[in-house]
This record gives sequence, structure tokens and C-alpha cells, in this order.
Amino acid sequence: HGNSNELKLQQFGDFNYGWLEAGNTNSNQYNQIQLYQAGDNHYAYLEAFSGNSNSIDVYMGNGQDDNYVYVLTLSSSDSNNIKVWQGKHKDGTTDTDETGGHEAYWIVSGDSNTLSSYQTDTNRGGGGGDYHHLANYIFGNSNTVEHTQMGKAGHDGFIDITGDSNIVNLYQRGNGGQKWADIVLDGDGHTVDVDQRGSQSAT
Repeated sequence: HGNSNELKLQQFGDFNYGWLEAGNTNSNQYNQIQLYQAGDNHYAYLEAFSGNSNSIDVYMGNGQDDNYVYVLTLSSSDSNNIKVWQGKHKDGTTDTDETGGHEAYWIVSGDSNTLSSYQTDTNRGGGGGDYHHLANYIFGNSNTVEHTQMGKAGHDGFIDITGDSNIVNLYQRGNGGQKWADIVLDGDGHTVDVDQRGSQSAT
């Protein structure tokens, strides 16, 4: 815990677990947390507890399925940058032969945060696999949220924002399963852009 720390973890193989945490007071700033997990069935927990201008970057992929990540910033953490990649794309590309089943959750409290999540299995060749689940909870003002899910077995997307002047972009695409999104906004001045594409139902 402190300022300007770097936490970096790389894990290769299956069934890995990672927990990376920085900051325990409002003075803990400019921390960088980076996680790279290649393989199947990973679990990750990443936390920047209060403090400003922290960076969290998570990548899970190069495997088949069932990866789970939980990202948390709390106690008025401002001007943070969070990216969660599962399979990759937009456009860091990758996605060799993913089969889906990715889950990501993040909870963000504070102002002027930049938040992005990407899930994909568009190059799926072996069949099987499961749908993606992505849930984003934001408490604060002036947030920008980008939420992208692509693949062949369906998507669940949930965005819940309490605060003003947020911009939300949600994009779901795929032909092999149902697409479902639930967006809840509490406040004024929001801009929302939702695009659901592909066969099967979209709700």
C-alpha cells in the first residue's frame, strides 16, 4: 500500500488464482496493477481501494473457457483507468480459439473514471463453450463506460450507474446465442448507445 507502486502478475496454464491489491487511504495514488492469465478456469481479484489516478489492466485468454475476474475501486477513487480483456479485441486482437464462458464484474466509486471491458470468442472453432457475463456498477459522476461482448454462445450484460453526465456504450454481437442487456441509470445528462447484432433473440 502506498503511492506509485507497480503490481504485475503473469500466470500460464489452468486453474490459476490471482489477487492484486494497492491502496488503503485517499493518499495512495498512481498505482499500476497488471494481470495476465493464459489458459482455462482462472480467477482474479484486483483492487485499488481509494486514491486517485490508478491504472488496472486485466487480460485473460489464450485458452478455452471459464475465466472470472472481479475489479474493485472504492471510497471516492477518481481519475482511474480500468480495462478488462477476456479473449481480447478492440483491437488488441488475439482470440486464438476461445470457447467463451467468461465472467467479469467491476465496481467503481469516484469521478472522471475511464472504464472498458471486452469479451470475445469470435474465432471459436471447436464448438461447445458457454455464454459471457459482464456486470458493471458505477457510483459517481462524469464516467465513460465501454462494454463490448462478441462471440458465438450468447451474452449477458448489466450496467448500473448512479451519478450524472455518464456516457455508456454497449455492444453485443454473435449468431450462436441470445443477447441480453440491462442498463439502469440514476441521474441526469447521460448518453447511451446500445447495439445488439446477430441471429437469435436480443433483449
